Amino acid sequence: MSQSKTIVIISAIVAMMVGFSSFSVEAQTKRALLVGVSDYGNPREDPDKWANISGANDVALLSPLFKKQGFAVTTLVDKQATYANITGALKKVVKDAKKGDMVYLHFSMHGQPFEDLNGDEIDGWDEALIPVDAQMRYVKGKYEGKNHLLDDEMEKYFEQIRSKIGATGELFVVLDACHSGTASRGDGDHVRGVRDGFTRSGKAYTPNRTKETNDYFKVPTVAGQSPVTFLEACRSYQQNKEVLDRDTKTWYGSLSYYVAKAMANHQIDKSGKWIDAVKTGMAGDRRVRKQNMVIETSK
Repeated sequence: MSQSKTIVIISAIVAMMVGFSSFSVEAQTKRALLVGVSDYGNPREDPDKWANISGANDVALLSPLFKKQGFAVTTLVDKQATYANITGALKKVVKDAKKGDMVYLHFSMHGQPFEDLNGDEIDGWDEALIPVDAQMRYVKGKYEGKNHLLDDEMEKYFEQIRSKIGATGELFVVLDACHSGTASRGDGDHVRGVRDGFTRSGKAYTPNRTKETNDYFKVPTVAGQSPVTFLEACRSYQQNKEVLDRDTKTWYGSLSYYVAKAMANHQIDKSGKWIDAVKTGMAGDRRVRKQNMVIETSK
């Protein structure tokens, strides 16, 4: 074989290897982080502690469905779902995410308004998710909110993920919590959240229900970021009710329940058909007729 032909063949092989290498780097990975708390360590339903709910049930329901759809799934439930573990898992998503990936983040837990510390909230309140090691009340010198997972901190992780996966990626964030509501259980209803805000100054949480009437918000995007869609179980001042699956006699978060229902017929993908199915399911369930699902999206 002539030297010129040898050079041509070697060049072709190198080009093919580069092409395959490039493809493997850019191939999409689907990643899901599912976090849920049922056991807040309050079996006696002490009103000054977080009520036990059904967040771990949501993770048990959703995890096999995501695996079936080809997602690499990470779960944190009950005692695992500490502030440190949740933020650690988010940091790992940021570290591992690659261009073109699809990332799904799901949080099933209590929520609470948190007195704004940096003045970026018009109403004076941040919104917080409640890990298993977060307390309900501010007690100076004992618990001052260090384990509350604030929206300001969450936003930083979301922005980092969007930048890592880039314009060809996709980020979905599902919050099956409420930012205010009640921890009581009456008339067969299981509810997530509390009416009182977490405050160091003694400020009362008084939401303006007449101004919060929009259930669709536009999320800004900068060049190079992925699209993002947030699904929230209810408006910030509403109760987020759990629903009972009558066949299995198991309680679930309302939003988680209808995400699972949607996944029976739809892929979690960019088409948004699964989101339409979730909206239809929530809107048609009389048990959650007093709460409005909220969608925030960059699309």
